[in-house]
Parts: sequence; C-alpha cells; structure tokens
Amino acid sequence: MSEKKLKLLIYFIAISAGSLLISNLCAIKLWNLGGIAVDGGVVLFPITYIIGDLIVELFGQKTARSIIYAGFLVNVIAVLVFYIVIALPPYPGWEMQDAFASVLGFSPRIIAGSLCGYLGSNLLNTHLFTKMKNGNGVFARSFIARALGSSVFAHIIDSAVFETIAFIGVLPFNEFLAQAVFAYVLGLALEVVLSPVEIGIEKKLRNL
Repeated sequence: MSEKKLKLLIYFIAISAGSLLISNLCAIKLWNLGGIAVDGGVVLFPITYIIGDLIVELFGQKTARSIIYAGFLVNVIAVLVFYIVIALPPYPGWEMQDAFASVLGFSPRIIAGSLCGYLGSNLLNTHLFTKMKNGNGVFARSFIARALGSSVFAHIIDSAVFETIAFIGVLPFNEFLAQAVFAYVLGLALEVVLSPVEIGIEKKLRNL
C-alpha cells in the first residue's frame, strides 16, 4: 500500500469513528420539526455510508468491515468512560453534577440505538455495495448507483433499529412509526444531497 493510500485510510478511519461519536452526542438532543422529533444521530449516518462506499471501492470489503468494527469499539469505550465519569461521586455540595446525571437518564437507550443502528446498517451497506459492484448491470458500472442503491436499504436498518431501541414502549405506536419513517426519509434525502460530493471524491481518488 502506498503512503498516500495509507494516509487516506487513516483519514477515513478518523472520519468514520468521529461521525459515530458526534452521532451519539447529537442523538441525545431531539429537535422538533413539524411536530416530529428529529433524531440528530441517525441524520449523520449518510457520512458513514459514504466513507464505507469509498473504502470498499479503494481498499475492499474486508478493510471496510474492519473499520466499521473499529469505529464501533472506539465509541463503546468512549461511552463507557463517559458514564463511568458521570457515575463517580460528585463533589460535596456541588449540585450541577447530580443535575447533569439526571438529565442523561434516558440517554443510554438512545446511545445504544445509535451504536446498534450504526453497526447493523453500515455492515449491510458495505455488503450490498460489494455485491452490486461484483454483479451485473447499472450497479456494477456506476459507483453512485450502487452507493445510493445500498444506502436505500441501510437507512431502513438504521431508522428501524434506532427507533425501536430508543423509543419502543415510550411513544404511542403511531408517533413511533411516524418518527421512524421521517428519520428514514430525512436520512435518504441527505444521502441524495451529498451524492455529488461522493461522486467528486470518488473521481479524485480513483487513480491513487
């Protein structure tokens, strides 16, 4: 592997793991859009799909899977350290830490949904992208066609897994379903919006 490709791979690892970390932080905060909660974490998943597509294209499926697992492990460790710090006894008389811990009471479900959604959806995206690349027809010939094609199914997984783990039994079923569908549509829309960027990066890196 050339020095340029090695540096590029390191950047990809950092972006993938960093996106999941930011995803976990964003998932704790829910924004209201038209009466439907927007899950900040799932919104960032298109970035990890783009990175996964580029890694499969340049380095192969095995490397892409390794990076997905590495990003997942790094974030699990970060979350564990975070909660260990929160669980430490607060300074006597300082109420801020107690208040902070109580606000985060619901966050374990949200972060667990984000982590599981990331792992399942990115592995599926990588598998489908590779299968399309090695197949026949338009998906085999077109990078962006297989990138968008694989993400259509990956977004189903990330929305379903995240919403189920985070909110099943908490929201009424109609609200739960509306939020899951909205998360899927929003994530897929962002994927389409970012597709020109993905095409540009792939063309630039094609001859490395």
